Amino acid sequence: MSVRLHLRRIRVVAVLVDLVERLVVEVVDVRRVVRCPHCGFKTTRIHDTRRLRVRDLPTRGRPTELMWARRRFVCGECSERHWEDHPEILVGRRTHVTRRLARQLVRDVNAMSIREVARRHDLPWHYIMGLTVSWSDRVAQDRRRRRCRVLLVDETSLRRGHRYVTVVINGDTGETLGIVAHRNTAALSGFLLAQGHRWLRGVRVVVSHGSGSYRASIRQHLGHATHVLDRFHVARWFAAGMIEVRHRIQRIGPHGSRPAFEPDVFRSRYLQLTRLDHLQAHRIEALGRVLAGRPELEAAWRMLQHLYGIHLAADTDDANQALGAFIDTYQHHPLAEFEKLTETLLEWGDEIFAFHDTDRASNGRIEGTNNKLGVLKRVAYGFVNVTNFAARALLLTPGMATSP
Repeated sequence: MSVRLHLRRIRVVAVLVDLVERLVVEVVDVRRVVRCPHCGFKTTRIHDTRRLRVRDLPTRGRPTELMWARRRFVCGECSERHWEDHPEILVGRRTHVTRRLARQLVRDVNAMSIREVARRHDLPWHYIMGLTVSWSDRVAQDRRRRRCRVLLVDETSLRRGHRYVTVVINGDTGETLGIVAHRNTAALSGFLLAQGHRWLRGVRVVVSHGSGSYRASIRQHLGHATHVLDRFHVARWFAAGMIEVRHRIQRIGPHGSRPAFEPDVFRSRYLQLTRLDHLQAHRIEALGRVLAGRPELEAAWRMLQHLYGIHLAADTDDANQALGAFIDTYQHHPLAEFEKLTETLLEWGDEIFAFHDTDRASNGRIEGTNNKLGVLKRVAYGFVNVTNFAARALLLTPGMATSP
């Protein structure tokens, strides 16, 4: 049985229950001498012994429990009493498990809901959630001690459109550093202040979407770093003007009539938003037939392609040329739908063009993490507690250690 358990410093005293559906063995620690935690002297005097029921991994498919004869020692130097500890056993308030079972619980949490893990291992829900939160805190502390050169900031919601949280990721490693409740200036500022000035000085690039709250926090605490506006969010801004022009042009009848929209313009809505270099020859011909005879729609499409060229450019000079081409087209066809976009370019111009000064930094890693978080929310059937969501999200992303 000692060999079969594969637990160091554990000796099996007796097999108490040996059934097909259950296995219970009594174990003791093989140490005879322990060191007093109060004074540091060694002692061998045992005051009393109590048995703890410890859950372990199944043995050949059978649920296994260890009855640990835990000894309480008396120090011969200071006369203080203390319970012995074991490196392979995690002692809780009511539930006690082996460390290898705790590792398995944390791994299972990444693949299924807490309720399903509790049902499978016959353990309390709150114990598994507490173990997950405790281990995620240790993982987060370990990650935050490392140097972070590129910091990625984005938002996600616990439910669609409700209860937003701020997600912060190390852009170099892809590890989630923290998930903070809310998406305002105070949320991001609180996280940054908790890291300390030395950690903040190591950040060179910050990538976020176009949030004024995030920008205010970044300017206050990371003023020395280069702030980059994420290219995917900027492309969404660019496409918004094209979409509004199409909405205006394609309508040919009142709401509810058949057809309410011009079929050719409506069917080509995705072609109009696609970059020209991603279109095949026959797609370009189809798009040309739609744009022909519709000068406003064609002007909007050209302006959108010029805006795409800002991020496609090899350097800042080429990006300025693409912006100049957009301005020329806008001056010849001043569409009202692009007026707001021109104001946005003036407001966020420095952050948009910083893309070329930071080796084309973007929020690509954090968008992939948000996809994983979406899967996590479906597995858990939604979250109502930000702490529980943050704990599971930290263990879901790369960089998780192997054992609690």
